[in-house]
Amino acid sequence: MEHPSFMMADKHVDPKEVPQLSTNNKLGCVLDIFHSTGEIFDGGQTFLAWFHLDIYASQCQQNLYYPFASLVDWEIANFLLTSRLSMRAIDKFLSLCLTNSLPLSFSTAKELCSHAEMLPSGPHWNA
Repeated sequence: MEHPSFMMADKHVDPKEVPQLSTNNKLGCVLDIFHSTGEIFDGGQTFLAWFHLDIYASQCQQNLYYPFASLVDWEIANFLLTSRLSMRAIDKFLSLCLTNSLPLSFSTAKELCSHAEMLPSGPHWNA
């Protein structure tokens, strides 16, 4: 049976027609070239390095849930921010006696959103 690299979609290709896919450099390293693949962009910072350069990185060292006060604070905030509740409904929820008894770092939807805006954004794709 022929080598799979010489067969393309049920069409057999003559190995002499296949372009050179490997090159050797002076150090004896082999570089395999694959056409139509993604690119590697040199330079720039990794997401993790960028994350540690955030202006709130020092607070995150002391409080894992910063800008929220605690795990409970983060869980309530995460629930409210990912729900489809309106700002008015969030304010109504936060005004309940039950939630007033919780040690939350926010008491209105506006305060909650300002806390969320302090969170670092996710990584960005280079195109």
